[in-house]
Amino acid sequence: MTFRLHNLSPVFFKLILKENTQFIRYFTDIKTYNVLFFGSDNIALNSLRRVNEFRKQESIINRLDLVTANTSKNKSIIEKYACLENINTLRWPLQSLNPGEYDIGLIVAFGHLIREDILKKFPLGMVNVHPSLLPRWRGAAPIIYSLLHGDQITGVTLMKIKADVFDIGEIISQQEVPVLKDIKLPELTEQLSKIGADMLVECLKHLPQSLQNAKPQSEEGVTYAKKINKNIGSVKWSEMSAIQVYNLYRAIYGLYSLKTKFKDKEMKLFNAFLYDVDEVEHSDIPPGSIQYCEKSSSIRILCSDRKYINFKSLRIVGKKEITALDFYNGYIKNIPSTNRNLLIVNTL
Repeated sequence: MTFRLHNLSPVFFKLILKENTQFIRYFTDIKTYNVLFFGSDNIALNSLRRVNEFRKQESIINRLDLVTANTSKNKSIIEKYACLENINTLRWPLQSLNPGEYDIGLIVAFGHLIREDILKKFPLGMVNVHPSLLPRWRGAAPIIYSLLHGDQITGVTLMKIKADVFDIGEIISQQEVPVLKDIKLPELTEQLSKIGADMLVECLKHLPQSLQNAKPQSEEGVTYAKKINKNIGSVKWSEMSAIQVYNLYRAIYGLYSLKTKFKDKEMKLFNAFLYDVDEVEHSDIPPGSIQYCEKSSSIRILCSDRKYINFKSLRIVGKKEITALDFYNGYIKNIPSTNRNLLIVNTL
């Protein structure tokens, strides 16, 4: 038996085109995509720049536009870049997005939930770059929590967006990154953002297969990185070990300072480091004891594990930042040596 395919009515093709533009594009094997990028800060800029470079180099991205949530009259750094590159910028929340107008959405450091009605308008869905090895550190501050908890391995996850929830979508790809013991928040953030940008481009190169191979997240090892505020910098000397204080310093570096209380005044602590030579000479010295260490030219403070953390400079709030030596000369030197062990810093 032989089947013969007769000409279909042009009206039928118009109907298909009207109802599902993307079906026609994929059916005819057109491998170009309209991309809508969601991002608002410097971390997102690395990815937008990398995707835009890829757009210029390859013929895979047909159109690239940007969505930001900037409410200021002044343009953000990512908006300035978009303007220079002739990338059209849309404002969040999106008021008039047509179904199928963009094939895929890319989200990097955007911070807003994606509703189902928005997600459905992208035939290929939406992809998010998350700077942790999900399901570890779901939430707003994954890099901070990785450093805060002394993680030796972190990484980047590329995942599908699931409507109305954060960080539980299917995993497209992951890359592990070792955490150097002295690396701080800005450096690790920059490192992970560059890796995430490259992963995003790799995903785009292999659409739609990279999306089809996504796998559900594990139900084991789930942790949360909730949003932080400036109070996180207050050190609890009687509860925190020296390494915990140092990890806190690394985790919030560039955002907030470590802070404590000295002689009823708030004091901020800078340029922290651990000095292995430091040892506790008297077991009766309480956590929070503050001394000057000549060997390291630093102020050292005793922690709950009987080890010290050292600081190169300090500042009493209301006064300028001074070196550890200047602090010693101004606040410790004139106190009789027999009473110096009584100098204590306290939690705010």
